[in-house]
Amino acid sequence: MTTHFWAREWAVTFLVVWAVGSAGCAGYQLGHKGTSLKGGDSIQIKPIENRTQEPGLGEALSFALRQQIQRDGTFALETQNRGDILLEATVTSVTRNKLTLDPQDVLTVRDFEIFVTAQFKATRQSGSEVLMQKEITGKTSSRAASDLTEAERRVLPLVMQDMAQQAVDQLSNPDW
Repeated sequence: MTTHFWAREWAVTFLVVWAVGSAGCAGYQLGHKGTSLKGGDSIQIKPIENRTQEPGLGEALSFALRQQIQRDGTFALETQNRGDILLEATVTSVTRNKLTLDPQDVLTVRDFEIFVTAQFKATRQSGSEVLMQKEITGKTSSRAASDLTEAERRVLPLVMQDMAQQAVDQLSNPDW
């Protein structure tokens, strides 16, 4: 009789723990789903203007934005003029700063930092309301190695990813 009593106690305890656990997790959602803007659930990226002398920055930022929007999951990425929100961006500046110099040759940069700034604007499809307008700067640092141009080309996608992440975070969580 005591074995039957303990089995029943364990069954009741299990059911209580399961019920409390299920009720506590009922509202849980796997992954991030931001509050998003009040403009809608889909976003279209317009071609990005590049006002700098550096070629390819607009395309690199567009690629990074598309990746980040898909990774974030708050908005559906639209094409063909069907997005609820239109995102425009203009790359306005590129800045390089030296961080460290070669101790053997003080004119040679060893590590550098690169900043790319763009002006972002998100509007409703109708264009009647501006949902977000902000200047965002992406940055990263890198070792220059022997070829500074190749080093810059290598880190440019990282700068664009940083900027895209900031922009999508701002769109997904406008109250932050």
